Amino acid sequence: MQNEYVKICKMEDIKEGIGQRFDIDDENEAAVFKIGDEYYAVDNVCPHNHNAKIYKGDLQDKHVTCPVHGYRFSLLTGEQPDKPGCRLRIFEIKIDGGFLYIKKPGRKIFDFHF
Repeated sequence: MQNEYVKICKMEDIKEGIGQRFDIDDENEAAVFKIGDEYYAVDNVCPHNHNAKIYKGDLQDKHVTCPVHGYRFSLLTGEQPDKPGCRLRIFEIKIDGGFLYIKKPGRKIFDFHF
């Protein structure tokens, strides 16, 4: 399971600037975004309040804003540039044969920093 990738969708199924939600497995959801020619996958569950709505967030400058409470997260690092605290998990993406794959994560751990 350490290096297992899950086929998510065709590359053209991800629309520019619009988040989409995908199940990676029974316990993990990804929010997937396309900005330019780059694809990003982060945990769809906000670590602040455990709401699974990150994919509905607004995108700006490679950041997504949680639609529930307004925290911004970097799509590159998962960190919050405005406030210290929890961060989103980043999922590794692989593209092969026109399909998007996400590396299956280990067990789910929320990353809080106080």
